[in-house]
Amino acid sequence: MNKSNLLFAVLLLAMCMILSCGKKKNTEMPQVKYETKVLQPESRTYNMTFPASLEGTNEAKVYPQVEGIIKSKNYTSGTLVHKGQSLFLIDPTEYQLSVQSAEAELSVAKAKLETTKLQYESNQELYAQKVISDYVLKTSLNDYNSAKASVQQAEAQLNIAKTNLGYCSVTAPFDGYISTNNSYGIGDMAVRGNYLCTVSDHRDIIADFSMDESQMLHIIKEFQLKVTEKGLMDSNGKYPRDIMPAVNLKLKDGSVYKYEGRLTRLDATLNEGTGTATCEATFTNPDGVLRSGLTAMVILPIQFDSILVVPQTAAVNLQDQKMFYRVKKDGTVEGILCEVYPSDDGKEYFIMSGLKAGDEVVTNGVRKLSNGLKIR
Repeated sequence: MNKSNLLFAVLLLAMCMILSCGKKKNTEMPQVKYETKVLQPESRTYNMTFPASLEGTNEAKVYPQVEGIIKSKNYTSGTLVHKGQSLFLIDPTEYQLSVQSAEAELSVAKAKLETTKLQYESNQELYAQKVISDYVLKTSLNDYNSAKASVQQAEAQLNIAKTNLGYCSVTAPFDGYISTNNSYGIGDMAVRGNYLCTVSDHRDIIADFSMDESQMLHIIKEFQLKVTEKGLMDSNGKYPRDIMPAVNLKLKDGSVYKYEGRLTRLDATLNEGTGTATCEATFTNPDGVLRSGLTAMVILPIQFDSILVVPQTAAVNLQDQKMFYRVKKDGTVEGILCEVYPSDDGKEYFIMSGLKAGDEVVTNGVRKLSNGLKIR
């Protein structure tokens, strides 16, 4: 073999070896190193959050007691009013005339009473002298008693007329902030059954919210509550408001209200229609920041002294459930559906059910896993 043929053969052999090595390299799949965590109870605080609507502890719609044209409106909506302060004036003309008429009726009744009294006293003397019969005396007595009743009736009518006249000035039932029913203004007809404004006592504010069944059951279990004739109580006879932690209020602008509140109501039964329990938290409002009609989030902190915690990277989302892959003794994995609560920082899940202490779960690359896959 000449030199040129030998060189060609060497080059051909080298190229085949290079192609062979490259093909072998491309068919080798890199091995994924899965990280795991063995679950052990840990201490964490979980903040339950609930949408809430706010209202004053004492709130009243103010209705007119008499009907008539509104002559004046004596407040500015949104301001503080005081008990007894005049809010509206209804045209008093008709009611003033009623008072005058009732006063006249009373005067007539009193005059008649005086006449029947004199007649009865005179007849008593004549009867003693046997000038008149027993019938005449009794008749005059009946007239006298009837006249007294007429006076009482006239006095009652006068009191009613005066009361109605007083109702022409619509007053605040207590101290509070006022909001207007915009359907009514000066010149409109005030009608019984239609409220004119709302007065709310905002010194304390109630946050109304609802708790679903799973949250309710967790609270009952965590604080060892039981249902009694008096509602939910613990073994020492204390209500939830006495043993549960203070709550916070997150406002619409994202800020947290500076005063803590207390859980003041937790119904023992669920509403059949909504499947939720009615709850209330009460907050002091010395600065008047809170108002009826506002919405906020009630934050109820629950301290877990022994809770299983997994990174959120370990979860597979299945609609409204979370699945985690547990490592079995043979190195294969199985998916476990769990009920969880998310941590405030969005990094962890608190396991409520599904996994137990000592379980080992995969914490990364879970989307590549499937039941029965061997990872070690």
